[in-house]
Amino acid sequence: MIATYLAIIAHDPIIARDGRPFGVGQRMKSLDWPYPSVLAGSMRTMLGKMNGGFSDKSIAELLDLKIAGPLPMKGTKLYLPIPKDLLARKVGEKIVAVPLRPVAMRDGECCDLPRESLLPAMLPEAIEEFKPEPIPAFWSIAKMMEWLTNPDGSDFPLYPDSDANKNQGEIGQECKKEESDFLDAPEKDERVHAGIDSESGTAEDGLLFMSIGLDLATRCQGREILLAARIESDGVFDKQIRKLNEIHPFGGERRLVQWSRIDEPIGWKCPDKISSKLTELDSGKIRMVLATPAIFSNGWLPGWLNLRKQEDGKEILEGIPPGATDGQKLKLISACIDRWKPISGWSADAKSRGPKAIRRMVPAGSVYFFKAQSGNEASTLAKSHWLESVCDKPQDCKDGFGLAVWGVWEETKKEDNKDRK
Repeated sequence: MIATYLAIIAHDPIIARDGRPFGVGQRMKSLDWPYPSVLAGSMRTMLGKMNGGFSDKSIAELLDLKIAGPLPMKGTKLYLPIPKDLLARKVGEKIVAVPLRPVAMRDGECCDLPRESLLPAMLPEAIEEFKPEPIPAFWSIAKMMEWLTNPDGSDFPLYPDSDANKNQGEIGQECKKEESDFLDAPEKDERVHAGIDSESGTAEDGLLFMSIGLDLATRCQGREILLAARIESDGVFDKQIRKLNEIHPFGGERRLVQWSRIDEPIGWKCPDKISSKLTELDSGKIRMVLATPAIFSNGWLPGWLNLRKQEDGKEILEGIPPGATDGQKLKLISACIDRWKPISGWSADAKSRGPKAIRRMVPAGSVYFFKAQSGNEASTLAKSHWLESVCDKPQDCKDGFGLAVWGVWEETKKEDNKDRK
């Protein structure tokens, strides 16, 4: 399949609802960032129109397109959600990163994780209790690479200088720089609407409602945030994709964006430093970070992880990610995950046309800690599955859910835990 990269420029604040009920007298609730299904649905609708319409055959062909995104982009560089395996702590005038890493249980210690082989991800014992500081929603691909190649998360420069007030992700200040490692979620544009009587042309009594859109176009002195996407086709829609330069709605309320082809942005391929670090350490410890929300058949747990009993009687979770080889089997050690997010939608498939049932997603930025057989196998996996889907079902993979990036990790240092109680 041929990969094509797209830039999506918002002309209007885009509507990406969170699924809660919406009607007269109610506010429309907005997501902080569009889900992959918003991109996939809008793109397939546009290509179907360009191809002359929709039939059961063309719908099946459209659903077969492999779409990845949307990811934030500025210039030619991608941004990714900040991982959940770190917290920001204020120390004096500095904001420092505090890592969360798997910690082995000692004799007499226990936790309520669903499997005895899983370890809790904890702060270093030397860190006293603190209130986490707010951090931006996205990191540049360069900043993410720094974090993914830092095994234990120590001595990580969260911000480039010690000015805490300046560097807490305030986009109004950060984006004045030519290059910024941080990006906040888009500002939300609130609008109040009224129902109009078709005969009199006047507002109808009581018919007020509010919509909230994500403003990607006018923020920060005209420097907009772009949506980056990748589409892979086997030839059916190559003609439409090659000449793609269209104005077409994105999301709800027919808000307009411009779709255009671009050269491959920086970040879609695995940086050499990631794979080299995995090979260099040769520990087989590989970290998976979700760049887009994931849908797994077992809730938070990927369906490709299976329960196996070892010779010592302990049960472990291990399996092979979609598209990987037998030698790239992974054993789950720990995870850092936020609360699940709901998603529904509308199915265009002839066999299931209509509203989709609500499903639970693992949020973007969630982190899974694995152990591979060797550093070389982990390195090969990171290269082949960089920003590829790790979802269980093929259609969820084709819709862009569960895109993952990979890095290294190590347990919390022993000296930090020697006095743990």
